[in-house]
Amino acid sequence: MNETILRVQDLSVTLGGKSIIENLNFDVAPGETLALLGGSGTGKSVTLKTILGLLPAQSGTIELGGVDVFAARGRDAAQARARIGMLFQGAALFDSLSIWENIAFRLTQAEGMGRKAARERALAMLESVGLDPALADRRPADLSGGQQKRAGLARALAAEPEILFFDEPTTGLDPISAGLIDKLMADTIARTGAAAVMITHDIASVRKVCQRVAFLHNGTIGWTGRVAELDRSDFAPLHAFLTGRD
Repeated sequence: MNETILRVQDLSVTLGGKSIIENLNFDVAPGETLALLGGSGTGKSVTLKTILGLLPAQSGTIELGGVDVFAARGRDAAQARARIGMLFQGAALFDSLSIWENIAFRLTQAEGMGRKAARERALAMLESVGLDPALADRRPADLSGGQQKRAGLARALAAEPEILFFDEPTTGLDPISAGLIDKLMADTIARTGAAAVMITHDIASVRKVCQRVAFLHNGTIGWTGRVAELDRSDFAPLHAFLTGRD
């Protein structure tokens, strides 16, 4: 397997005096998509926010491209997290910006790219996710939910990240749109060789997009394995989750 891009070791996070995740360990390699599964309140979102630097950790390490983001400071920490692309649950597009400005937001605001070059990149990204470049000057409200998700994926890809995070990417979509997003995610990883972590409740999506699964239970990983091994697991909480009894 290729060199690991993301490595989480012994990560523990406490919020409001309550332990949310404890001694969490997982890693992801280039070209691989890992699903973080688990019921509500198991720590999936807290894990993601901690990796993104939005929540502090009590202990442990998070390495992005070999850089410990807790120990890094200033530019080093920023450059490590610049390896990340993010597709948010609700696409999270800025209502006041055009579609192309949304896609190019990081390029113009964080990387100093000129508007002409950024627009050209945004148009190319629109085509890469199957959207008509004619949509570039429209506002998010003019797009369907599925189109907004694809625009969000285009934004995540615009800065050519080494690792992508997908937060409930198919939530709220009809089966056809969800299937399209699944295909786009799988094709993106295959084409770019990026690593990815998917947080989802959609088992059908996991089976189409991911290679490995880490199942969170009681704030830690209770089971991990290949997607093909899911249905053979004898871990009772995972079985309950898969059969809808959790």
